[in-house]
Amino acid sequence: MSDIRTEAPESAADAATRAAADAPAAADARADVAASESASLIRVQLPAFEGPLDLLLHLIQRDEIDISDIPIARITQQYLETLELMRELDLEVAGEFLVMAATLMRIKARMLLPPAIAEEEEEDPREGLVRQLLEYRRFKEASRDLERLEGERRLLFDRGAPAQLEDPSEGELQPVSLFRLLDALRDVLKRAAPPIVHTITAEPISLEEAISVIRDTLRREKRALFHEVLSQFVTRIEKITAFLGLLELLKQERVTVAQEELFGPIWIAWRMDEEHGTIHTEEG
Repeated sequence: MSDIRTEAPESAADAATRAAADAPAAADARADVAASESASLIRVQLPAFEGPLDLLLHLIQRDEIDISDIPIARITQQYLETLELMRELDLEVAGEFLVMAATLMRIKARMLLPPAIAEEEEEDPREGLVRQLLEYRRFKEASRDLERLEGERRLLFDRGAPAQLEDPSEGELQPVSLFRLLDALRDVLKRAAPPIVHTITAEPISLEEAISVIRDTLRREKRALFHEVLSQFVTRIEKITAFLGLLELLKQERVTVAQEELFGPIWIAWRMDEEHGTIHTEEG
């Protein structure tokens, strides 16, 4: 089960040792560290239903890459960028993600070998990874087929069972993965921030405040686009806190996220059956 927790305070001895080791980079990182500390070091641990192979397949699908001819340098860079964003969000990264990162770096290094040495290789360095991805993709497709059959079965009614009519305006919606949400967040963070007219020192927004803004927005509208919800938050740290708030709402099943087509705009909707529920967070 996922949880949100506040980091335990660091001892004075550990802090002194770490400061001495990181002194050359301390000046450049001070602003980012201060921003992270102001967010109360919120950490979200996600359920392990999406792993490194899911991330690789996501990157391959998103860029429409031929899985049998993976541009390993490009995919490795995008994979590491996604891990870095997860670290910036203070998301728990499972060990298998780091193992896959090392595997990609090893394949990349082998691809850079001189032609004379590369010719001695018995197979393409990517071959093992491609086989693994193809097998995993077949497994995922079989799982989706079973889900589709289950959905079709639910549309069949026994005699005397009341029909459950769906809203025709909703259309066919597709689920949204964590990695698709990270893509959307990266796009929002890349957009130029509005020009600063006055310099104002304000209290950083808390997780509960961000959740309250998201909740009020979604209760006013039937649903809202991901970038519209996050556009209400100005600074980078506010947008990151809002994103963590959205993950918390998803964990508590207070909201749903969906897209009308693969890699299409992400819609967020408040669950109507949770209209009067209480939202609990563990931010300290």
